[in-house]
Amino acid sequence: MEADAPLPDDVPTLQAMVRDLQANVLEQAAHFQKRIDDLQAEVASLQTQLATAKKDRFGRKSERTKRTPKPEKPSKPKHKHGRAPLAEHLERRDTILDLTADEQLCPCCQQPRVCIGQTETEQLDREPMVFFVRRTIRKTYACQHCSTDVPAEQRIPTATPSTVGPIDKGLCGPGLLADVIVAKFLDHIPLHRQVGIIARSGVTIAESTLGDWVQQAAKLVTPLCQLMQQMVVACSVAWSDDTRSRFAQPGEQTMPKGHFWTTIGDATAPFTIFHFTTGSAAATGPDQFLAGFRGYLHADGLAQYNHVFAQGAKHVACWAHARRKFLEAGDSGKVPFEFIQKLYRIEQNLPPPDTPEQIAQRKSARKSRSIPILSELKIWLDSTGATLLPKDALAIAIRSVLNRWDAFVRYTEDGRLLMDNNLSERTLRLIAVGRANWKFVGSAKAGERAALLYTLTGTCRHLGLDAWAYLRDVLPALHALSATGAQPTDDQLRPLLPNIWANRQTSQRKAA
Repeated sequence: MEADAPLPDDVPTLQAMVRDLQANVLEQAAHFQKRIDDLQAEVASLQTQLATAKKDRFGRKSERTKRTPKPEKPSKPKHKHGRAPLAEHLERRDTILDLTADEQLCPCCQQPRVCIGQTETEQLDREPMVFFVRRTIRKTYACQHCSTDVPAEQRIPTATPSTVGPIDKGLCGPGLLADVIVAKFLDHIPLHRQVGIIARSGVTIAESTLGDWVQQAAKLVTPLCQLMQQMVVACSVAWSDDTRSRFAQPGEQTMPKGHFWTTIGDATAPFTIFHFTTGSAAATGPDQFLAGFRGYLHADGLAQYNHVFAQGAKHVACWAHARRKFLEAGDSGKVPFEFIQKLYRIEQNLPPPDTPEQIAQRKSARKSRSIPILSELKIWLDSTGATLLPKDALAIAIRSVLNRWDAFVRYTEDGRLLMDNNLSERTLRLIAVGRANWKFVGSAKAGERAALLYTLTGTCRHLGLDAWAYLRDVLPALHALSATGAQPTDDQLRPLLPNIWANRQTSQRKAA
């Protein structure tokens, strides 16, 4: 109708018009109310994101909370204050301070005084990096009685081996090569900085030379790392995670993002395996380096692991990630956060999974104490999640847990399992800290070589071994195996595994 058109006179028509207007108003009101609800949810989400950003930028980084006081134990003798004694194995170099001949005379009677004691002070000191030249002299012998009809290789033998390792025709000895690898992949010192450090000792080595050494070392350790990878895949329990790392690629204006992946085995194969991929696709990532794994796998909720789980691996989800999402939800996430804290307090009092008895004890404690808390948490998540808008931060956190509830409670099935995947995250700090120094990987191939050397150095750190001593012993042994020209067998490589090497060193020290 026109705005100025006359209204009809009959009542039924007017009533129908009023009803149409009412329906239109109600429809518009519902539309605007829905719009208001959506905007309020968006505002709440943005406020949560802002609070999270402020906390990330200015707040406390640690997620630790105050621990509940443990039952009092019998008091131990208090630790004596003062400086701890220096290690006995260190060399002692004495500097003797004595009186001169004139000072030793008594000023009263001019007779020589007698030494009645001495005071010793110990300090820890060091010298700059010490280089030396290792000369390998191979002597040759000849039989002067045999005729020339006898083959020369029988008459004139030369001491073996024919090549000096660990790098054929290389300038570096095993100790220097081990030092370069440890400095780069464990101490995060890029090669160009190592050049300057070495130069202070009066030795000049080009950065390109160090790069060649690292490349040859990666080739040398490849068979050993492959054996370690096979043993980890055969484990019953493993941990896995990834982190980004840019890499240089010719022709690209910007550096593409690559990924370092880590997989840690259980006590049967306690190795930290690293892989480098030029992307995050499952086909070149978990599907490849976890192919055939059928045990429990601690991992985050990445879709890249879905095929691994579909093939038979059992997903153990990470409660640390879930707790972090509830923290990001602000005050509304306090209730589930407290539930998770109760679960962690139970874990704090459990023994480590070192023996079958301790593994059984862990499983029993979780069954009697953790599962009831998990059941209460599940009820709260179900009831609260149904009342929240989909974009609410708490709703997102709740869905992330409920969608993988079976994976989150799976740690209660076996005492060998952990509540979270923090072991992988701590292992990847080896990459994260180094990345702040070397910034990017030189190429995709360089990333693959770095993954091999991170595997050995990271495993030594995981086991608490001296990575330099291990590499100094193992690199020449690997060179000797490769000098035969044949691929080393598993039986030949097994004595060189880090845990086997450590046991052998312990036995030798005890025997000595």
